[in-house]
Amino acid sequence: MHGSVKAALLTLAMLVVVAPANAQAAAYTACQKAGDAKIVDVSGATCDEARAVAAALAGVAPANVEAVLRAQGWAPLRAAATGYDESYDLFATRGRAALFLRRGGAAPNLDGWTAGRELVFSRLPLVGGATVPQGSAACTSGFLIRLGRRLGGLSAGHCAGLTRKRTTLRRNGALRETRQVGLVVGGVRRNLWRKRRGRDALVLPAPSGPGRSATPVVDRGILAPPLFVAGSARPQLGRRVCLTGRSSGIDQCGRIIRSYPGTGGIPCTTISASGGDSGSPVYTAPRADGTVRAVGIAVLVFGPFQSMCFEPIGPVLRGLDATLVTQ
Repeated sequence: MHGSVKAALLTLAMLVVVAPANAQAAAYTACQKAGDAKIVDVSGATCDEARAVAAALAGVAPANVEAVLRAQGWAPLRAAATGYDESYDLFATRGRAALFLRRGGAAPNLDGWTAGRELVFSRLPLVGGATVPQGSAACTSGFLIRLGRRLGGLSAGHCAGLTRKRTTLRRNGALRETRQVGLVVGGVRRNLWRKRRGRDALVLPAPSGPGRSATPVVDRGILAPPLFVAGSARPQLGRRVCLTGRSSGIDQCGRIIRSYPGTGGIPCTTISASGGDSGSPVYTAPRADGTVRAVGIAVLVFGPFQSMCFEPIGPVLRGLDATLVTQ
């Protein structure tokens, strides 16, 4: 591997701050408050439907939030404390509709795999709620896939790193919340980067069970509803694509350009990426209905403008003998 490419890979897996987004896509509709909700936002459904959910949740204990959501026909996506008062943000989906509520009290234990979330990779065991161990790498979660009978989530292979014997170095993975370890997802299942001339991609287990979800969406936080992954698309020259990364923010968009010498022949873009964006989902420009198609996963930046280059989704799936999960 050329030294300049190796340096770019390492840079893309560093910890940096979040930058603003620069694209427009599906947006939330703000609805009148209902029940004990402080904010009621919805996309792909009516405000009456959103307020019905908020009213049904009024006074419900954290342990019962998931049951109430499902009884209303919604599947929980995740919940997270706001961090600045006794309140939490709750996200749910129903088909291709999305719901965002902010409620007072302690956050229920609801979380799961979505693309565009911050990941932590570590050689040491990871414990939810604990401080991130030194020597860990911060990256971004990629698309949801099916590997055999199990679900898994993609990210960049170099996030886990390799030993001198080409075994995976940082095997333990978890979602990250602020400065702490969030939901621990487990050890790396497959790492294509281990192979000589292999693709820079790996698979982490997708969580399952009560309170856990694995949903084929691109998470866009509280700023906008999630994007629904409807299929895949080829990395055609000139195609408009976007990235959502833990460092660069949501819907960073540009166009696919030629491969630069020394990048191994993978497509590059006019999108500028930053440290921590490794593994980020690269997808087609969002449609008005909030759907996108998977194009690849971000793996390196190259050149003076930090052009983001990515592994195309097709070769990654073939290398893993996996299929993309869509909605």
